[in-house]
Amino acid sequence: GANIMGRTTGQVINPNLELLFEGPTLRTFNFNFPLTPRDETEADICWDIIQAMKKDMAPVKEDPALFLKPPCLWKLEYLYNGDGQHPFMNKFKPCALTSFNVDYTPGGSYMTYDGGSMTAYNIQMSFNEIDPVYRGDYEDGDFQ
Repeated sequence: GANIMGRTTGQVINPNLELLFEGPTLRTFNFNFPLTPRDETEADICWDIIQAMKKDMAPVKEDPALFLKPPCLWKLEYLYNGDGQHPFMNKFKPCALTSFNVDYTPGGSYMTYDGGSMTAYNIQMSFNEIDPVYRGDYEDGDFQ
């Protein structure tokens, strides 16, 4: 159709429009946190955090196992002075944890406490928003 229009009227369709916009996209956020417990008690807390994150990113199998429930959604925010959203950082829509990786030897050496827990961990997480950001989100003042 574009070729016929160009031959009859001398006009062609602008191909740049297809390059600029293909549809709304979902944003991805990556975080990297070193965890360095100072004693066995803090090491147990790090282990509990790792296990909770892995558990909550997994789907839930129902009985009978015909259907699955989705994993947990996450509401992320950057805290400012421990009291709510940081005014100069981006806001998030609800997110799904899509990747969670643990490096059990971040210093390149294997070291444990007496109970067997590691002396250091490095966790890498990726979150994807489940709803795209639209212009109206900024115009409503609820987003930045």
